Amino acid sequence: MTISIAMLMATAGCASYRGSGSPHAALPLPPDLQDYYCYSPLESKAEVRVTERNPSYTVKEITLPVAGSPHDPIRIVWYAPVAAVHQPLILISPIRGSDTIVVDGCARVFASCGYHAAIVKRARFDFDPAGPLTQVEDSLHTAVTRHRQALDWLLAQPGVDKDRVAAFGISYGAIITASLAAVEPRIKICVIDLAGGPLAGVMRLSEEHSLRRSWKRSKEDHGLNNQELYEALRDIIRTDPIKLAPYVARDNVLMLIARFDSSVPTKYQVKLWRALGKPRADFVPLGHYTSILVLPAHRLSIMRFFEEKFAEAPPATAAAAIQAKN
Repeated sequence: MTISIAMLMATAGCASYRGSGSPHAALPLPPDLQDYYCYSPLESKAEVRVTERNPSYTVKEITLPVAGSPHDPIRIVWYAPVAAVHQPLILISPIRGSDTIVVDGCARVFASCGYHAAIVKRARFDFDPAGPLTQVEDSLHTAVTRHRQALDWLLAQPGVDKDRVAAFGISYGAIITASLAAVEPRIKICVIDLAGGPLAGVMRLSEEHSLRRSWKRSKEDHGLNNQELYEALRDIIRTDPIKLAPYVARDNVLMLIARFDSSVPTKYQVKLWRALGKPRADFVPLGHYTSILVLPAHRLSIMRFFEEKFAEAPPATAAAAIQAKN
């Protein structure tokens, strides 16, 4: 299987960029942004339900009630390794179209290699084209806040190493991950797959059907043309990976960039990569969804990245374990 993946990547013309030059540190988060992303810790008791037991990890469904939002609690799928020793945590943000598709497979690989992996499910959000444009920023800000609240609970659990925390996301989840990495100091490293910015540009040019429909209806309902809607959203959206990029340390980032992406247009993925200081990245000549074909090989890059940055590999080394599985 490893040979097949290597052949697929070679045939596809995949390329990796490993960065160069002196370390690229993050700027301190300004006080106004610290205040903006300030949040209230959860006080209600969590509901924990074991849904699956495997030889190396247990899957648990976590429900965290949120004050003022009784019908939309924070829901987490936690893949907890059986080992009693403290292990790193990977906080995972799912794609826009599903809570667990694609990222479930990644979480299982991470857990089988000895890491805690936790998928923070998306909050329910129904975009109203006729409603205020600020709802776009409100939904992004809320997503970041919910991830920070979930992290509070996870880091209080036995066996979770609070000093070794990573964030990982794909597509919409990567947009949240990139923003979270800027404002959450407990996250040491992050993997950003198929994300871009500025988000107003992504929304304007994306060929994703739901985004195209929302863009068209928003223009009509607000009486704006393409440029006016773009400028309005550009000013409104604060939780934008491009705007927050200066507060993320380049050397702690790994990206996956698709060269022929029309959902998160490639040029915006490259803009984000440049804004982050050109961090380590895997470039694949595929589209948004076909990039999933190389995800097994990309997972190997992710695990090697985790091992390097955490400076301590799980037993037998996680990367070696993935190679054996492949």
